[in-house]
Amino acid sequence: MSKDCIKFMEMEVFTAANIAVGFKVINADGFPEHMNSLTITNTMDKSVIISFDGLYGHEYIPSYKTINILAQACCSVANRKSLFKNKSKVYVRREGNLPKGGSVILMGFYQEHPEGD
Repeated sequence: MSKDCIKFMEMEVFTAANIAVGFKVINADGFPEHMNSLTITNTMDKSVIISFDGLYGHEYIPSYKTINILAQACCSVANRKSLFKNKSKVYVRREGNLPKGGSVILMGFYQEHPEGD
């Protein structure tokens, strides 16, 4: 069973200097737990594409915009929870020309689970 409080994952910052035409991983170690929510902010002057499998684009984030993904919003009545998988990775690629600067910032929170949960 989950504990009653949330924990925040360590913020991951992916700088414009590392952006490429192909997908590159933002959080190399994956999520620390099963995430409840994610916030992804693009501070670059160009739009980016976000992928959750490193192959296909899943989210488009215009320059200077933020998206919030609440996994719990997708839960069913039967299981009452919906979470991102533990150790999942998030990938980013540029859309169009190279940005002049900025970052893609990944933030999120989760509930701690005892071992084996």
